[in-house]
Amino acid sequence: MAATTHEKALKNIPTVLVIFGATGDLTAKKIAPALFSLFRQGDLPEMFHLVGFSRRNLTEQEFRQYVGDVLAKQKDFNARDCERFCSLLSYRQGTFENAGDYRELRKALKRVDDRWGVCSNKLFYLAVPPEYYEGIFRELKSSGLTKTCSTEEGWTRVLVEKPFGENLAGAARLDELLGEFFRESQIYRIDHYLAKEMAQQILTFRFANNLAEQSWNNECVESINIRLWETIGVEHRGSFYDRVGALRDVGQNHLLQLLALVTMEHPASLSPEAIRAARAEVLNGLIPPDAEEVRTNALRAQYTGYRGITGVQKSSPTETYFKVRAFLDSPRWRGVPITLESGKRMGEVKKEVEITFKHPQPCFCPPNTEEHHKNKIVIALEPKEGFSMEFWSKKPGLEFAMERQTFDALRDNPNKRQYVEEYKKLLWDAFAGDQTLFASTAEVRAMWRFVDPIINAWKANAVPLTPYKPDTAEALLAAAKVNWYAPRMETTSPKKELGIVGLGKMGANIARRLVGRGWNVFGVDQPEVLERLKGEGIVGMKTLGDLVKKLASPRIIWLMVPAFSASGRIRRGKPAVSPVDEVIFGENGLLKFLSKGDIIVDGGNSYFADTVARYKKVTKRGIDFIDVGVSGGPGGALAGACIMAGGKEAVFKKIEPVIKDMAREGSYQFFNGAGAGHFVKMVHNGIEYGMMQSLAEGFEILKKSKYKLDLTRVTDIYNHGSVIESRLTGWLYGAFKAHGEDLKEISGVVGHTGEGAWTVKTAKQMNIKAKVIEEALKFRVNSAKHPSYAGKVLSALREQFGGHKAK
Repeated sequence: MAATTHEKALKNIPTVLVIFGATGDLTAKKIAPALFSLFRQGDLPEMFHLVGFSRRNLTEQEFRQYVGDVLAKQKDFNARDCERFCSLLSYRQGTFENAGDYRELRKALKRVDDRWGVCSNKLFYLAVPPEYYEGIFRELKSSGLTKTCSTEEGWTRVLVEKPFGENLAGAARLDELLGEFFRESQIYRIDHYLAKEMAQQILTFRFANNLAEQSWNNECVESINIRLWETIGVEHRGSFYDRVGALRDVGQNHLLQLLALVTMEHPASLSPEAIRAARAEVLNGLIPPDAEEVRTNALRAQYTGYRGITGVQKSSPTETYFKVRAFLDSPRWRGVPITLESGKRMGEVKKEVEITFKHPQPCFCPPNTEEHHKNKIVIALEPKEGFSMEFWSKKPGLEFAMERQTFDALRDNPNKRQYVEEYKKLLWDAFAGDQTLFASTAEVRAMWRFVDPIINAWKANAVPLTPYKPDTAEALLAAAKVNWYAPRMETTSPKKELGIVGLGKMGANIARRLVGRGWNVFGVDQPEVLERLKGEGIVGMKTLGDLVKKLASPRIIWLMVPAFSASGRIRRGKPAVSPVDEVIFGENGLLKFLSKGDIIVDGGNSYFADTVARYKKVTKRGIDFIDVGVSGGPGGALAGACIMAGGKEAVFKKIEPVIKDMAREGSYQFFNGAGAGHFVKMVHNGIEYGMMQSLAEGFEILKKSKYKLDLTRVTDIYNHGSVIESRLTGWLYGAFKAHGEDLKEISGVVGHTGEGAWTVKTAKQMNIKAKVIEEALKFRVNSAKHPSYAGKVLSALREQFGGHKAK
């Protein structure tokens, strides 16, 4: 909400703020100073009144004196302003469970309304521990305090502090309780980190600029680190902190909210609803860790001397430091490790978000060194606020040497007061009805779903509690560890090596990509093919037996051979045996040489039913089998393919490193069951038939219309923001640029492989109508006798993305 809108809402609406727990630490340290600052700046409503509600037996004057003493400790204290502010305060002594005290509170609020001659808005702030919430809510409801005067005036809202429950079940109970008495639009859950200036700046940096957002994804970002180091300890909070611990105190809320701001998608608008929905969406993508992942990805530690603090158990297992590795299940961030870290008594204040970008490929790095030049963006919240961008430049001089440079946009605000600025913003927004910086129900539940498994595993002592010396380099050293976790994927292969059988257009480019990522690739194909690949890092082997002998056990053998199937040929000339079967089961096939535990990966376009049969035969011999559909054509194989894998998940995990390096970032998925990968790829190709057919038919209509259209320009506009923007449309643009829009050199007879026919066949077996795909297949078959311009478009597209002969 714009500031002018806020100001109008605040200035013209009479508001009463009731603080339950008005004599507690929260009011003294955060709420009262923030309100006083708003008052001095003229940012409170013109008609404003504060009612303190607490157990302490104070008169109104004594309460005002108490608040005045609190404010006198502020650096910019002004006695005259304090006196004017305190004149807006009144006090009600009472207990949270006494119905009579709420009736008296209601009378007091009515007297304020009568004095103003209006029905004021009521904001109830629960500055009390969560165990008191239910009693306060029920008494507020039964006393009629939450009733509005009419539909036009007198809203009621409630402000609640974290923690929002102690686990997912507790948060759900709290939400149910809140839902009994308030609508979601009335509930303001405070996480003051959302109100920090730099947290708000994250959204502006990302979505009001285009400097980095295009590379803000898993294709460019290597890792994200969010840390919150503090020099303070638990001090006088022993009894509270020992029940909560560092992860629940700051991890479940502050750090995960920062994660949401950094990784959320562009909100549909600047409205509170849109921004909160975008945060909730990305938080729902957090992958809850299983027991093994907690053991390897969730470090916890406790500083020496913590157990001697008053209120702390003598043998307390509570962590004062944690480091947790998180992953998001989203196309934008899949595979990017996100480290969440916080600790007490770290000897240094460092509250920041660090985004590390991948180095260029190939790396423009110093020769004869393993160091890679990477860019970083650091968003600092404390001790100084600002952005820092790290990049590389050439050193002055004759030699070509590089040095690290930074571009800093830092702010040092000496007048900044901890918590006051954040609570000023939160109170200001609550008065105005802006929920942008308040946590929603969906966000809270998503955060607990991620944190609960970690806390439960720690309770079961699945992760040892490591001690560290406070305020020393040891604490920082513990925090700096980078290899304390195990990767989410694992392989039993001792080396990054594999064999590839079939080095045609797809196989050769897969091999080239893997070589570029540090894999030792050994290939089998015809001698002339191996000769062409000499000097590219691919080691040619004459026979399958030679290939198997060359690889260390357990071996990974990747097949990229044509998938002529016994169920139907896919090219001219029907061999007696499928090449896939020949390679695996032939007289000198792989099974003659492989050992138990080796893995065969069929990466070709095999019919899924044939894959199931092969899986059964191969696995009976103790050899593992994975089926993989590879999409993207030869260009995708080199730049990074889209991969759909099937089989057993345990086997897939063994080969996941090679799959990850073969695919574009985030462009692979596993589907459980033998043949599942080839099934998904088959249907993908069937859909591709239909999409290409509609594109071809549409451009034939455009071509033969009465308008003299520039079809190249039509593809260009279609591919810039329209609903049919796609890689296919882009490829057609490329075809027109290469051959002219008449496509004179291109054949109107369209080639076709088996996947379209298999999709139609499978649909019929399942009693499902696939009219679009079936008609697209028929068109290709009939094009042999009836070539057309639409056929030329199809052939041109096949040439563009698959390298298929089109002339």
